[in-house]
Amino acid sequence: MNNTLRNIESLVEHLTAKVESLLKEREEMLLEMSRLRALLVERDKEAVKASQEMRSELETVQTKALLSAQEQFRIESKLQDLNDKLIALVRKGERPGA
Repeated sequence: MNNTLRNIESLVEHLTAKVESLLKEREEMLLEMSRLRALLVERDKEAVKASQEMRSELETVQTKALLSAQEQFRIESKLQDLNDKLIALVRKGERPGA
């Protein structure tokens, strides 16, 4: 009977130590989860900021491309106008009696 009581006490001590160890691990895991959540929130903020910056840069590039296309169109129009005037002058000079 004494031996059985010692075995039960030993088992209780072992189980108590195991429960305490598991509780400590649980607490450590909860702290790690909290740290990871905070890190995730920070990364989300960084991703949103980067996305906004990229969107802004894209809009800037698109605006510059549009302005460049408009300027190119104006230059081509001026060149075409000058070309038309030159052709008209050449034709005028080719007419007999001019």
